[in-house]
Order: sequence, then structure tokens, then C-alpha cells
Amino acid sequence: MDTYKLILAIGIVSTALQEGSLAQEKRPDIVFIIVDDLNDWIGCLGGHPDAKSPNIDALAAEGMMFSQGYCNSPQCRPSRTSLMTGVYPFKTGTYFNARFREETNVKTPTLQQFFMGSGYRVASGGKVFHGTPGKHGDSLFRKPADPKPPKGKNNFNAKGAPSDGFALNAKDEQMSDYKVAEWAIEQWNTVSDKPLLMTVGFFRPHRPLHVPKPWFEKFPLASIQRPAEPNGVDDWDDIPEFARRLARTHAHKSLHNGLSDHEYIVANDQWDSTIQAYHASIAFVDRQIGRFLQSLRQNPRGRETYVMLVSDHGWHLGEKKHWCKGAIWEQTTHIPFIVCGPGIKAGSECTCPVSLIDVYPSLVDLAGLDVPNGLDGASIKPQLANPSTPRGPAISSYGEGNTSIRTEHWRYIRYEDGSEELYDHRIDPNEWTNLASTPEHKDTKEKLAEMIPKNQHPGLKVQTWFDEFQK
Repeated sequence: MDTYKLILAIGIVSTALQEGSLAQEKRPDIVFIIVDDLNDWIGCLGGHPDAKSPNIDALAAEGMMFSQGYCNSPQCRPSRTSLMTGVYPFKTGTYFNARFREETNVKTPTLQQFFMGSGYRVASGGKVFHGTPGKHGDSLFRKPADPKPPKGKNNFNAKGAPSDGFALNAKDEQMSDYKVAEWAIEQWNTVSDKPLLMTVGFFRPHRPLHVPKPWFEKFPLASIQRPAEPNGVDDWDDIPEFARRLARTHAHKSLHNGLSDHEYIVANDQWDSTIQAYHASIAFVDRQIGRFLQSLRQNPRGRETYVMLVSDHGWHLGEKKHWCKGAIWEQTTHIPFIVCGPGIKAGSECTCPVSLIDVYPSLVDLAGLDVPNGLDGASIKPQLANPSTPRGPAISSYGEGNTSIRTEHWRYIRYEDGSEELYDHRIDPNEWTNLASTPEHKDTKEKLAEMIPKNQHPGLKVQTWFDEFQK
């Protein structure tokens, strides 16, 4: 190679390195917050009139709220696995918290792996993956233990009804979510040359519904408002038998001497106290999230910052005579989905459906990186620029063949036995009137049914759980 060509080659390499370094310097910091079992009972979503979530509400006021955000699956492991790998449950067979032998390993890198490979420092703490912060990161922090009620007072049983609320004689500082926030603040304030990805998982309002007593006192029992119920009719009158069995057993959960969670809670007069405990848990975790969000107001690396907050799935508190998760109705699938950052209009709202499958490509896109191949979701960046930009439906799965399709106006559900539900959210936000059998909605139902993915991965069917109860 002659001298001119050598100098030219060195110049090209030097320019490329400088451009790469410059691009790295310009990369924004990304903060992703995931809350466990948080439904739409927050102020900015209006899911319950007594909700107290000032810090989450303030985040929504500073950015864009996607008011129709949905989970990919109404259980922790399948939801978080899908989110963190960018692949739908119906492609892997990961449908439940319990593992199934026919599940396939996801070949895409996790969100954390991808960002580390792209030059980011990664800090992951609390419950990000199912029960862990994940395996990849420059700093990992496992969720600490929480204080427990006094001996003989703890009625928490993972297989029992969710009426396990208890007002702890403890300080906020003793709680795991407080410690997660402390760790997150410390990580945020750590200066490095690299841009930062933080994935932070807060545990409450997940069961057990145990938080310090002052948070319970914000919601006196006498003031508790139960979810609305249809007037004078049984909400189950027009839903399939399969859906009834699913609501009673969560597909995999034992009954309580023949009673479902709802029947047990009603029979033992525990509905109001459980709502109180859930409200208290949300208010408590909102405060811990707020402490972390406050630290983000100053970026020690001098970078722009994007913040996204979601939940892994929703939660029922008696709606449709169901509790917790393990169904594919609105309350089990509807989640907070909030994004804040440069260029995002404060106080804006997008009503297009988005889902947790969109988190991975969206965060990559916001970082200015090329979205990797193999992801199923789509970036929300177009909606951040123009909220009316259309999107496809949100798809939620619960076992092979049980699928929910949620568009802006409709929810369509088809179960593995072929039975169906159809709800028009413009006039029926509580999903009280199943329109699946009405002739005038036949065309709508068929169009929505076409959106159900074909050739779903073999997995554990809900009927298998039902069969266990017959033995």
C-alpha cells in the first residue's frame, strides 16, 4: 500500500472511531421501571376513584401516557420473559409461571444483554425477571426480604385467597422496595463514561399485601369502594363455561373447600379489607418510585434521559367475580404504560393499544440504536411524535389457544375449546355484555378472530389444569 493510500485508510478508520465515539457520547440514558401486579388503580388511569399515586401521576404529566397498555400474558414469568426477550409467549410456549417441558429457549439476547453489547453500562435490580434482577448487568441487585407480621398473625399462603393484607409495625426503610429505590438512586448517581441502562423492578402491590401501618390508615375501611357490578344481573350469565371455570380456579389454583377466591372472600367478609391492603400497597410503592424519580432530575453524566414505567400485568379485585391474575379480561391485562423524555409532549396521551412486547424495540429505538432482528414488537417512537399514528392490536395469551385481541374499541377472546367473548369498550368498559353470539356483530368478530396468531407453539393447555381438579 503506498503512503497516500495508507494515510487515507488511517484517516477513514480514525474518522469512523471518532464518529462512533461521538455517537456513544450522544446516547441517552435509559431508565426502565417495572412494577409487580399493578393494575390501573392509579390516578392518571382513573381505575379507582380512591387511588393515591401522586408520583406515578406526576411522571405521566411530564410525558406520554399510553392509556391502552396491555400485558402479553397475565402471569409474572411468561409476561416478563416475553418483555425481556421481545418474543411472544405463543412462539415459545412459555404461558405460565410453572415450566412446561415443550417450552423452547428464546434465541434473542435479553434487553440487558443487547444494551451491554451496544456499549451501555447496565444496572438491573429488584424483580425484573421472574423473581430476579436477571443474569446480565454491570451491577445486579436482588430483591431483599421484607418484614413479616408477628408470629401467628401472618395468613399469607400463595395458594390461598389474596385476603392476606396486614398493617406492619415497620418503617418504610425496612421494606424491600425502599431498599431497591436506595440501590437505584446510588446506581443513577454513579458516574461513568458509558451511557446507562437501568432496569428496576418494584415488588408491591404483589402479595403478600403487607406494608407499614401508616399506608393502611390512608384508606379507612369505612370509605372503601368496591368495583362496580352489573345492576340486577349475574355477570357470568353470558360468558362461556370455560371462562367461568378459568375465573374460579385461575386455571391452576386449588379451591378453598370448594370455594373460589371470590366466593371465599365474600363469605368471610374480606372484600373491603383486601381492597384497603391493595390501595395501601400501591400508595407505598408509589412513594418509593417517587424517591427514585426525584433523583433522575439531575443527570450526573450530562446525558438526556428517557424513563419508561410499566407493570407486568393487571389484577382483579372482584371484577367479574375474579381475583388476582390468571384471566384475559380487561382488568387482568390492562397496565400502566408511561414514557417521559426529550421531545415527548408533557401531559400527552395515546389511545392506540400498546403492549409489553413493544418495550424492547422501543427502548432500543429511543437509545438511537438499530432494533435487532427477531423481535415481535414495534417501537412506539412514531406515537411519541404523533399519538394518532395507528398501531396493530395488543395480543395476550394464557395457555395454548386462549388468546385476547384488544383493539382501541374492542376486546375479542377465544378460548382453547372454541368458545368466545366480545366486548365493545365504547359502551361497555367493564365488559359486562358479551356480544359474541349476536348476529349484528358477526363481521366484527370474524375480523378480530383473523388477528389471532396461527400455529401457536404447543404448550400446557388450561384444560389440563381443569382435569387435575376432577381427579
